[in-house]
Amino acid sequence: MKASSQLVRVFVCSLLLAGGVVSAAEKPHVVLISGEYEYSSMITLPALAAYLEENHGFKTTYLQRGGGENIDGLDALKSADLAILMIRRMTLPQDQLSQIRGYVEKGGPVVGLRTTSHAFENWKEWDNEVLGGNYHGHHKNHLVATAHAPKQAANHPIMQGVKKTFVTGGSLYETTPLAKGATLLLNGTVEGAKPEPVAWTHEYKGARVFYSSLGDAKDFASQPFMQMLVGGIHWALDRPQPDKPAKAIGSFPSRVIDTEAFEAFAKHHRTQVLDVRTPGEFRDGHVAKAWNIDFTAPDFREKVGKLDRNRPYALHCRSGGRSGRATKIMKQMGFNFLYDYSGSMLDWEAADKPLVEGDK
Repeated sequence: MKASSQLVRVFVCSLLLAGGVVSAAEKPHVVLISGEYEYSSMITLPALAAYLEENHGFKTTYLQRGGGENIDGLDALKSADLAILMIRRMTLPQDQLSQIRGYVEKGGPVVGLRTTSHAFENWKEWDNEVLGGNYHGHHKNHLVATAHAPKQAANHPIMQGVKKTFVTGGSLYETTPLAKGATLLLNGTVEGAKPEPVAWTHEYKGARVFYSSLGDAKDFASQPFMQMLVGGIHWALDRPQPDKPAKAIGSFPSRVIDTEAFEAFAKHHRTQVLDVRTPGEFRDGHVAKAWNIDFTAPDFREKVGKLDRNRPYALHCRSGGRSGRATKIMKQMGFNFLYDYSGSMLDWEAADKPLVEGDK
């Protein structure tokens, strides 16, 4: 009886493992790192981490760019099975850059998204050597890019279940030619230009590397992109592909940000600053290019309802109260990418940041 019971337990365990259940000891540790202010990875990567934990049983650690050129917590890479990076033009301190170098030099697998092709100002060879790419610019932002899977990529594990053609969320990067040894998985096209690679695999120090120039905030709400990304993550980990289709991420948590992050977001056209103070407060001094929608006005919901729900917005008021309430309302209305500058104008002025007077 005892031997028989043991056989039953082994059989049940085998069934559970075959069905995709991951035990605590087997959980891959995935470290996700956000180091850019242009594409809302401060919102999308934590959402991706939650998605991987909930749907695939992974253990995740999320790290975020801090004050200036700094990412705390990179010691997490010592126990990482995979690093997912979305970093843009950082000049990391040498000790922190050495932690990332050490991870990849020891054969740590990497998934790179969007701006990670130009992640480090003090490691320019990163793109070509590690990712296998050749970033040298991008097409105009207003041109809608369409992704196309070439025939030779149809049987690659990453591309299983990915639509052969789909619309992408951001501008098309110029990446031709890829490094020797890179395997093309997806091209992108815009009107009047030749195709450019937008997803490929590479190998560095014996480890698997998957990179895609996609990664705009809107891409994470796209099922084809998520299907490819989840496939790329599993491939990089050398794990079987999931037996269920990936899901688009439908809900993104809002984020509270500090003065440095707010200033960075205000400089990029993708994130729109919303000043929810009164028109009088706005005229007395406001952040350049900010839009004014008075939170206390009876038509606040009506005006906000006319905005693009998939565009990122950074909200502020005088001291943080109205912007916090406005953020909650906009979240309830279906806005996906919201930042609440909790310090607002008091912190902005205390930091001696510039203001514009008048209605515009």
